[in-house]
Amino acid sequence: MRAALVGIDGTGKTTVARLLSTVPGVSVVHAIRAHDDPDSPEATRSLHLARASAAADLIGSSPLKVAVLYLQLCQYAPAERRATQRGAIVLADRHPLVDPLVYLPMFARIAGDPDPGDAVRRWWAEQGPETAREVRDWLEACSGGTDPWALGLDLLRLAAAPREELAQRLADMFSTAPPDVVVRLHLPVDEALRRTRSRRNGTELHEDARLLTGLAHAYDDVLDRLSGRVTVHRVDCVGRDATSVADEVAGLLGVDTQARAPVTGPARPSRVVEQHTAVTEPGAAVAH
Repeated sequence: MRAALVGIDGTGKTTVARLLSTVPGVSVVHAIRAHDDPDSPEATRSLHLARASAAADLIGSSPLKVAVLYLQLCQYAPAERRATQRGAIVLADRHPLVDPLVYLPMFARIAGDPDPGDAVRRWWAEQGPETAREVRDWLEACSGGTDPWALGLDLLRLAAAPREELAQRLADMFSTAPPDVVVRLHLPVDEALRRTRSRRNGTELHEDARLLTGLAHAYDDVLDRLSGRVTVHRVDCVGRDATSVADEVAGLLGVDTQARAPVTGPARPSRVVEQHTAVTEPGAAVAH
């Protein structure tokens, strides 16, 4: 079974996924932040991509933000294939064929001037030389070029495609198929914002009440459309701790959390591991 945990930022997806990763038979893939699993072969590159994403937030650039999102999701397919060899249930923390259907249209709506001005130069400079080198190498491997702005604009234009066409393009890009089950974690926007702001020094480009409310409605729409082909569950997280939510998700997936091993170590690595991660199996490039 392939399942996905989705929901707006702050709903606890990564924490719940981490708890479920200790259950025998469950193999977790972090679709965007591969380094949330420190043992992932993509962890080092993923940390660099997270810094590039934070640089796009700082500059306030939708094209650069979605370009990095694409680069992050290009790591998903090989991770999913490895996960299928480890567990009967592959649980994705976000999914390349669900979350972009929600986020790409939103980033397209808030995109500003298509002329980059000095945004690209500032973005590279903000990353620092080591991260910029890793990101540039992965950008070329995944897209066939080194222009993040052009890649971002192509993705934003793709957001205007009919939903079915967009879904198929995403499947082709990221070499994966829709999950069998989607579990949406639900939390009111004000509580989700409180959580995200308490755990970070800064916020992401989309993390304000208006945009998160729009994203919550977009999840409703996307999952309604998927419900004819994918089993969709909604889990209310209000007033509940992560263990309680994880137990409910496990029940929906038909697994027993009583066999869960103790969770040890930090939830998120705080620095880049000092090793080079080889470029492997990038996704299909967006047509320019």
